[in-house]
Amino acid sequence: MEGFSRKTRRKLRAWLVITLISGVVGTLYALLLADLIDYDMQPWDWFWQGTCYGLIVGGMWAGFHYLFTDTRAERAIRWLPFLSSWLVKTALNGLVIGIALLISRALLSPDMFGDPDFVVLFLRDAGVGVAIFLVFMFVIQVRSLVGGRVLANFLLGRYNKPQKEDRVFMFLDLADSTQLAQELGDRGTHALISRFFFDIDFVTVEHGAETHRYIGDQVVVSWPMEKAIEHAACIRCLFAIEDMVAAKEKRYRTKFGLVPGYRIGLHGGTVVAGECGSSKQEIVYFGDTINTTARLEKKSKELGLPFLISDSLLDRIELPDEFVAESFGGVELRGRDRPLDVSTVRRTDSPGGRAAA
Repeated sequence: MEGFSRKTRRKLRAWLVITLISGVVGTLYALLLADLIDYDMQPWDWFWQGTCYGLIVGGMWAGFHYLFTDTRAERAIRWLPFLSSWLVKTALNGLVIGIALLISRALLSPDMFGDPDFVVLFLRDAGVGVAIFLVFMFVIQVRSLVGGRVLANFLLGRYNKPQKEDRVFMFLDLADSTQLAQELGDRGTHALISRFFFDIDFVTVEHGAETHRYIGDQVVVSWPMEKAIEHAACIRCLFAIEDMVAAKEKRYRTKFGLVPGYRIGLHGGTVVAGECGSSKQEIVYFGDTINTTARLEKKSKELGLPFLISDSLLDRIELPDEFVAESFGGVELRGRDRPLDVSTVRRTDSPGGRAAA
C-alpha cells in the first residue's frame, strides 16, 4: 500500500478489519439461527453462508462508510444538529445494509426470493444488521472523539501509571481571535475556528500526527519523536498547513470574509503521560516540553513569524533540500531561566510563509 496516502492506508486497514469482524459475526448469527430455525441445511452450509453474508454486508457497509466520510455531503450532514445528523446517518446505513443483504441473497441463495416469508426474514436480518453496525458506528465515533491511540491505551491500561515518552508537540494558535470575535461575532468566530481546525486535521493526520486537544482558538498536535523526525514529517506538516490554507483561500473569503492567520510553536522532548480525571478521563502530558512549546508559539507573534522551532529539535531532523533554516539564536521565554536557541524554516524558493498579523 506504499502508493497510497497515510489516511487512505488507515481507511483500507479499518475496512479490512471491519469486513473480517463482520464475517465472524455473520458466522455466529447463522449458527444461532441454525439452532432456532428448522431449515433443511447442513451445519457447513450455515457456516459458509453466514460467513459470506457477513463478509459481503460488512465489506459493503465499511466501503460506503469510508468512501462517504469526508465528502461534501457527509460534512453537510455532520453540521446538522446531533439528532438530525444521527437519524440521517442511521437511515443511510440502513439503506446500504438493506442493499447489501439483497445482493448477498441474490448471490448466495436466490431461491429465497420466492419464500412467502421473504419480507419478514429480510426485515429481521436488516434489523440485526443495523443494530450491529450501530455498535460499529459507536466505536468509530468514540475513536474519533478521543483518538485511536488514546482509546487503545485506555483499554489496555497503559497509562494507569505515568509513563515517560519522547514526543514532539505543535501548538497552533489562531491569530487575532479577539479582533475576529468583534468582526464575526461569537457564532461566526466559532464557525471559522471549527472549519479551520476541521481542515487542519486532514493535514496533520496525513503527516502522522494526532490531535491532543483543542483549547479555545488553539489546537495541540503531537507525534512520537521517531515519527516526527522521520523524513522531517513535523516540518513538512507545517508547510502542508500553509498550502492547505492557500488552496482554500477563496472558500474562506467567501464564507467568512477573510483568510485565517495563525502562529505555530514546535518543540520536542521528554514528557510524562498519564491518565487524569474521574467523571471525564483523558491522557495528559506533563513536563517542560509542553510549557516550552506554548511559549514558542507566543514568541512567534513577537517576532512576526509564522512559526518557531527549537534548535534542539531541529538538530535531530535531517532537513530536506527544499527547506532552509534561519536561526534567531537564544531568545528569552517566560518561565525559563536560560535563553532557548530557536529557528524558523522557510522553503528555499520562498522568502516566507503566511505570517500571522
